[in-house]
Amino acid sequence: MTDIILETRDLHKRFVQGGGLFAKTTTIHAVNGVSLQVRRGETFAIVGESGCGKSTLARLLLRLIDASEGRVSYEGQDLTGLSGAQMRALRSDLQFIFQDPFSSLNPRMSVEAIIGEPLRLHTALGASARRARVAELMARVGLRPDMADRYPHEFSGGQRQRICIARALASAPKLLIGDEPVSALDVSVQAQIVNLLEDLKQEFGLTLVIIAHDLAVIRHMSDRIAVMYLGEVVELADTETLFTAPRHPYTQALLAAIPVPVPGAAQARTVLGGDIPSPANPPSGCKFHTRCPHATDLCRSTRPVLDGTVHQVACHHHQTLPPPDLPIARTGTRSLAAEARFALYRAATNEKPNNKETTT
Repeated sequence: MTDIILETRDLHKRFVQGGGLFAKTTTIHAVNGVSLQVRRGETFAIVGESGCGKSTLARLLLRLIDASEGRVSYEGQDLTGLSGAQMRALRSDLQFIFQDPFSSLNPRMSVEAIIGEPLRLHTALGASARRARVAELMARVGLRPDMADRYPHEFSGGQRQRICIARALASAPKLLIGDEPVSALDVSVQAQIVNLLEDLKQEFGLTLVIIAHDLAVIRHMSDRIAVMYLGEVVELADTETLFTAPRHPYTQALLAAIPVPVPGAAQARTVLGGDIPSPANPPSGCKFHTRCPHATDLCRSTRPVLDGTVHQVACHHHQTLPPPDLPIARTGTRSLAAEARFALYRAATNEKPNNKETTT
């Protein structure tokens, strides 16, 4: 039996906006009935357009916000019913890396204090032992330990993200969730951080959940991928299956939009019509039917559920749709865009994958 470390069951999150004497309230359906399982030791990716609910889902997984309905379980324990004190006891196992490394760091705290805070809260180490551990963590993520007395504004964006990673590792977590951890960084720095996360996963036995919209990066580092649209998971499969044989029309459109850097390669585009519906007024039936070229009356009236075991698809017609002709599926086992990005970076720096940024 597969070892499941994290699981959600029919998870919902609704935000109520507006209200008052004359204003009407509006309910935003950010996450709508998400059920998924994360296996111990894997890198699980959640992708989708901006506004699809993936960042909200990431916060629900660690109970940084509370769900409106449904359940989140960590190692078989239901997190949704735990008290604040019980959740604090689990925080050392569950850590989060935020998208913006600058806003997630306290500008009034030194790097030593930032990385040492989880050690102070979750361990019995004394002050000297904490300083030694902070120095070890800084060296491991590619920062010089003699920079520990500096403040966040004295570092580059990539270095600040390394500080966030060191802080997350300080409590020896089992599960690490990254909410677009490289999207705010330059391309060359993205490669460094992705390579660092892959090395740390192997070294510390971590389970990673990565939220992203850069499919090239996701293909490079993930084992399985869940595709979200308007608060729902519409397709879930292992990485190579999803990239070479996607079944949901929305996934096919996402993959068709990835540029393939092959001179003369034909690249047919799947152009989606219409606008993304508002999560405050989602369409009936399949949420994608307003933009789907294959939509039928069944799609407009009945919501599809994830069908399948290994490769799950929420589409009424996925078994009868013609297979897409995706150039990215014909260019090898991995995205050429991702391979070129990482190979060029490594060749230029002539360093190992966990190399350090240049310190100024």
